[in-house]
Amino acid sequence: MRTFSCNMYFIISGLFWFGQVPRIFCRTPIYLLGLYPMSGNWPGGQAYLPASQLAIQHINANTSVLPDYELVLLDRDTQCHTGRGMNAMYEELYNMSTTKLMIYGAGCAVVTDATAQASHLWNLIQISHSSASPKLSDRTLFPRLFRMFPSLSTLNPAKYALVKHYGWRKVATLHHALDGFAQPITDFVADADKYGVEIISSESFADNPALQVSNLKKQGARIILGSFYETKARQVFCEAYKEGMYGDKYVWIIYGWYTDGWWKIRDEDIDCTLEEMEAAVEGYLTVDVLSYGIGSDTGPAGITPSEFLKKYQEFVGGQEKMLKLTAYQEAPNGYDGIWTIALALKEAQRRMTAKYENKDLTSFNYDDSETMEVLFDIIEETSFRGVSGPVKFTSTGDRIGLMVVEQNQNGVEKRVAIYDTFKPGQDKFSWLKETPISWHNGEPPADSVREEEIFMAISTKAFIFMIILSSTGILLAIILLIFNLVYRNRRTIKLSSPYLNNLIIIGALLSYISIIIRGIDIGRVSLSVYLIMCKVDTWCLSIGFALAFGAMFSKTWRVHKIFTSKTAKKIVIKDVQLYGSVAVLLVIVIIILVLWEILDPLRIARQREETQVQEVGGVILVPIRHYCLSNYLSYWNGALFGVDGLLLIFGAFLAYETRHVRVPALNDSKYIGMSIYNVVILSFIGVPVSFVLDDIDAHFIIISMFLIFATTLTLCLVFIPKLMTRNQVMPSGSMMQQDDQSQQASHIPK
Repeated sequence: MRTFSCNMYFIISGLFWFGQVPRIFCRTPIYLLGLYPMSGNWPGGQAYLPASQLAIQHINANTSVLPDYELVLLDRDTQCHTGRGMNAMYEELYNMSTTKLMIYGAGCAVVTDATAQASHLWNLIQISHSSASPKLSDRTLFPRLFRMFPSLSTLNPAKYALVKHYGWRKVATLHHALDGFAQPITDFVADADKYGVEIISSESFADNPALQVSNLKKQGARIILGSFYETKARQVFCEAYKEGMYGDKYVWIIYGWYTDGWWKIRDEDIDCTLEEMEAAVEGYLTVDVLSYGIGSDTGPAGITPSEFLKKYQEFVGGQEKMLKLTAYQEAPNGYDGIWTIALALKEAQRRMTAKYENKDLTSFNYDDSETMEVLFDIIEETSFRGVSGPVKFTSTGDRIGLMVVEQNQNGVEKRVAIYDTFKPGQDKFSWLKETPISWHNGEPPADSVREEEIFMAISTKAFIFMIILSSTGILLAIILLIFNLVYRNRRTIKLSSPYLNNLIIIGALLSYISIIIRGIDIGRVSLSVYLIMCKVDTWCLSIGFALAFGAMFSKTWRVHKIFTSKTAKKIVIKDVQLYGSVAVLLVIVIIILVLWEILDPLRIARQREETQVQEVGGVILVPIRHYCLSNYLSYWNGALFGVDGLLLIFGAFLAYETRHVRVPALNDSKYIGMSIYNVVILSFIGVPVSFVLDDIDAHFIIISMFLIFATTLTLCLVFIPKLMTRNQVMPSGSMMQQDDQSQQASHIPK
């Protein structure tokens, strides 16, 4: 039975809206059930309901839309809760005093999910004004559902276009473990290969995102797509601040439908200060549906987007009150959704009256599948430009429209680009010149932590400096060698065994040469050559030490043997015997080196110097130190150090035993003792220092300086006295301060 009502309100609204008095007539009310989240987790209904009511007012005042009907919206609060939303819907559907032609809502995806699976059983079309869950695109579960707010998954092409625009190839994702937020990320990841993007990490969290944010940092993520409510966004960005994941090296891409200044809202779940949150959120990007249309075109409502904004502000009580409404930016969607319903009802009325004699909108009941199918086909074909932009639907009921990219600049989200799905060509972005995107250092950050290895090499300055010092030492050794050869027949030189002195000089030369070889590292030669240099360095230093100190100790042993003998028998020890002792020592060292080379050869090892890692231009520079290593390096070094140590101990003993011999040309015990002291002290200082120095130049210089100082001092101690006494017929000082001086002197070999 038709119910009629005459409402003078339409006369007044007609005067206000169109400037003329509409004809007075009686209208039949037709009812819509509106489901709005006025409270709860996301009270977006605070903005959507006034927009819907404003649309109802404008439609009823426009006699060209539904001239015979009065559109009535019965709104109910779902509290963004599945159970309460279902209860509200069932109460109205079982209220037989009114028959609802369509359902407008719900707002929260969890409520829409439940209600849309049931509403079609009443042959009702349901249009959600703000649900964005990708799950709602499933026509098998939601056969009669349309959405004014696109699926979150429909934002993915715009996100990929943004990623491509800045040349990013590696992206990470972080989402709240709810279906509405998980599915867009799942779809994004599934399309990654198609867009040529690598997903370096995909993290999800149920409650606290601290661990997942930390994992993203460990994976080197720099471009991060977030999918979560603003309550979780506060937690995410607080953790991002703690991890240092903000600033000029990071880009967070999130949804744009959060409340203005959402990070300023007091939240007991976070422990970051407002200043810390402001630092963390600076520069984030949002990709969202463009809720306000572009330009001055007017659609069926007859108003432009700017005119709608003005009227909406007036309707809710002014700009200040509007800004306090959750999701006020999306009010145009709520407005255009009601217009979508009104235009569909208008076309359905036309089709039914043309096809049937006694069938119109008022004849609809919950068993009328025919009217429902007509409405479904009409809405599926809908295409008009509303205050929120183009209104059109896909076969799955998802809205096709414009998308917007915004950036948080100094605490204000500024529109920087429009993504138009209808724009021909591949580049669908229109970048706004008046509000350009802003990067901290003038250019977008790198898409990931790209590591670049840099080989640690001895600097040219340090290498040249040590070459000069070593060459000076080599020159000194050559001069001493020439001196020793030229004056070898002088009595003072001859008594000191000049050929053994030559061995000392040759040992010193090898030590100097080892310093130059040590400086030929990976920065100057290939790996294979560097390995050879390592081996040559080891051989030069080991053989050089054996020759130098072996010769010195052989000479001291002869003095000890002659002057500490308790027999009157003449003792003759020739140089050949001393050469033999040096040869034995040299053979032992060579055997160790040969066995080392055969059984456990040196190889090149790499070491990351983590303490010296630095980032330059989005590239992590990792210093790599190359060094020579073998499996049992410590044992081989221990064997060589053991031989050298015994040599030093034995030499110190001999030097001490012959300390009273006063023949400078013959006895070097005093100088040998000083040399041993010099070597031991420098070894105790140099070895520990070499282990704590990280700087490769400092390490090379310190060790080389110790070697040069020890070698040069030894040469000076042994040969400077000989230079000073080379022209003396008999060196000053007695042969030996003992009563049997003449007897012992006869034992000296001629």
